[in-house]
Amino acid sequence: MGLAERRAIKDFQDKHLPALQKEIQDVAGFAVPFEITWEQLATEGQGDSYAENWTAIYFKPVLDALRSITRDDMGKEALKAGLKKIEFRNSSGYYSPGSAIKFEAGTILIDHDMTNVGDVADRAKYLTEIIEKAL
Repeated sequence: MGLAERRAIKDFQDKHLPALQKEIQDVAGFAVPFEITWEQLATEGQGDSYAENWTAIYFKPVLDALRSITRDDMGKEALKAGLKKIEFRNSSGYYSPGSAIKFEAGTILIDHDMTNVGDVADRAKYLTEIIEKAL
């Protein structure tokens, strides 16, 4: 990872991450810990698109899924009891929801390559289904 990618990561962390984390925590109703493997998310030569792509691949599907789950008090209570952490990484080159998204032991894991960026609805739908099934 070069200087350009490190700068783009820092820019995302400073300008976008706080608002996205706050929005997720507001929707969830509690402070959810995040674990983000930045060096895996950074794709060489694509630093200019990190804000848009990372938001669409990782954050927006989580937000949409949590909004669906917490639409009533039963969902809010179940999520608060069952969600422990959110992890984002790109360690395996997965690009489809069934391969890239998991909910195990209270952890939302999105291990997704920087492809299929526009498939937010598919990722959110799959994430909603697997979380609701586990809760």
